[in-house]
Amino acid sequence: MKSSITRVARLGALGVASALAFGGVAATSATAAEGAVAPTEGEAFEALALDLFKDEAVTGVLHDGAGNVVVQRLEETAGSASAKIDASAAAAEIAGAYENVKIVPVTEDELAKPTAATDVVGGYGIGLFDNSGSGGVCSVGFPAWTPDGKPAVLTAGHCTGDGAYNNVYLTDPKGDTAGGGAEDLSTVTPTHEVGQVGFNQFGGSGNTAGEPGNATDIAAIDVTNADLDLIAAMTDWKNTNDLSASLASNITGVGTAEVGETVQRSGRTTGYSSGVVDTDQINPYVDYEGYIEVDGRLVKGFSAATEVIPGDSGGTILQGSTAVGVVTATFEFNGEPHMWGADLKTGLEAAAGYTVKLDLPEAKVTSVKDGANVSWNAELSGTAGANAEVEYAFVKQGAKASWKNSAKTKADGEGKWTLTGPATPGDYTIYARSTSGFNTSDVTSIDVQVFPTAPGITSPENGKTYTDPVTKITGNAAPNTEVTLSGDVNAKVTSDADGNWSHSVDLADRREYTVSAQQTINGKTSDRTTVTFTVGAAAPAAPEFINPVDGGSYVEGQVPTTITGTGTNGATVELRVGDKVVGTGTVDANVWSIKIEQLPVGEHKLAARQIVDGVASTDAVITITVTAAPQEPQQPEQPQGEESPTPAPQDPQQPQKPEQEKDGKLAPTGAEFNATAPIAMSLGLAVVAGGVLLIARRRQLNSER
Repeated sequence: MKSSITRVARLGALGVASALAFGGVAATSATAAEGAVAPTEGEAFEALALDLFKDEAVTGVLHDGAGNVVVQRLEETAGSASAKIDASAAAAEIAGAYENVKIVPVTEDELAKPTAATDVVGGYGIGLFDNSGSGGVCSVGFPAWTPDGKPAVLTAGHCTGDGAYNNVYLTDPKGDTAGGGAEDLSTVTPTHEVGQVGFNQFGGSGNTAGEPGNATDIAAIDVTNADLDLIAAMTDWKNTNDLSASLASNITGVGTAEVGETVQRSGRTTGYSSGVVDTDQINPYVDYEGYIEVDGRLVKGFSAATEVIPGDSGGTILQGSTAVGVVTATFEFNGEPHMWGADLKTGLEAAAGYTVKLDLPEAKVTSVKDGANVSWNAELSGTAGANAEVEYAFVKQGAKASWKNSAKTKADGEGKWTLTGPATPGDYTIYARSTSGFNTSDVTSIDVQVFPTAPGITSPENGKTYTDPVTKITGNAAPNTEVTLSGDVNAKVTSDADGNWSHSVDLADRREYTVSAQQTINGKTSDRTTVTFTVGAAAPAAPEFINPVDGGSYVEGQVPTTITGTGTNGATVELRVGDKVVGTGTVDANVWSIKIEQLPVGEHKLAARQIVDGVASTDAVITITVTAAPQEPQQPEQPQGEESPTPAPQDPQQPQKPEQEKDGKLAPTGAEFNATAPIAMSLGLAVVAGGVLLIARRRQLNSER
């Protein structure tokens, strides 16, 4: 699959596409000869440009559509190479002679630089040559790393001619077949040097015929050109001006091709295509373990229903964004063109230590928004790739990213991770990136303002009553830190080396006090810690209930409406039912009583507290239950003037005769013998089974009569 070249152009000054950017304000010389106009086309323009380029500071001569000549000239910058350029060079004099010549100053950072020509992606064309200039063309499989973490490129082992073609160059995409070049290789133009072959194996170890368990097709090229930028992606060949500007996929992992799944491939001859990994590889050159013979050597791999031709060898094969192989050979299967791909994992095992360059998912802090306020040592969380190693660093805002004092954490299987934020208050930028081997993701950043947590107040205690005056407020904070007290005490104190602080006070009035504390570090002030306490008599004991009793149950309307209990003489007792105050009373002779309204049905919680000299006790609480009053049964109404007859006892063995009315006729049985009687009887049978016996007995009596 390597295309041969027997003669190649002399390698040396190689053309690259450049883009020019101009900054600053264009200026026209005030001393230009009146009416003098510089040429903007033809030989006259070329002659003018030649004169301008005699000035070593001139980096560009162009003309615009408005009839102006634009001269790009490197400005003088102290400490740079341009500082040595003579500022009185010819460019300024030439510009001054014409009305339409404008000089645009640029810095070294603004100079035109080659772009796409040095961005190496999977599928890029490469030429491999021996020292005489003979060789062939193949394709880049994957940007990679050497065992010691330097840039490398992977391709097919057979592309190296068993190591004879050791010098590797990029080819001009426009001259490659996929970019519109001729298939006879006459338009193949080597451009940038890549490096030299560091490892190659075609077949078995030592480039032998190979055998199952030792058969691959892989080569690793050690990149020696520092100008190349290796990108973990595969080109789709839609933009031959910049193969890296139009990508089919990024490369995020290495795996094994799965049968039945779609693959994508890219190379310098046929460009980009995709196909399905064969599910039935009935081919005389393929054994059952996944090997095929290529030019007499076994290669472990897989086939796919996609066409490849010479020059595509070594090209990228992906499933999704997972690297699975490099193009090795082409063959027909059932009359259709097929590709054989060398299994990438097998190749990497042979080329011990070389690894594929990966595009890792970014590591991002997601628990807070950019610019958020967080407390020191706060736990922050984020996302990354599953099981990724995440490296992060805290840098003062405005400073550049630095990994000198970085730390690491690990993402879980769902890509979630946590870190502990900065321990010192201030304004920070948190930088984060994912790492795996020699691979690093793009760097993300988020700005946070870190504040200290509130200091502690250890004395007086919150909610406590003190019988004696309070003479000192104490607490803890960060060591050697300013603490501000506010509320009923206003002061500033500084903690000692151990973080302890105190402030003397004289709080003797019998009342409630509130004191708050904040600490300030690096201009960041914490939230407040607040305590509320009382100075005065000790809190009295809780009162007690006499009536009702705890757990008592009362019928509706019979609940006591005078609640009584015992307490301290002179104390005021406050009674609550639920959360509502229902009354107050004064303890006299150690007894108190408070009238309330009848309580409704339900469970009720009664709470009483007594207050002595403005200090309240804890609550005494009881629970009672009120049940609904029982309903009296209603007696049936009797007719006036008549008494209810008492029926005579009946012999249960004898049938009862129906009662006769005064006229001697039988009393009604509830079912008359008329046209609807059978229907009524039928319904009685369907609804109530006992009705059958009743009807039957009534018929028997009738028949006896």
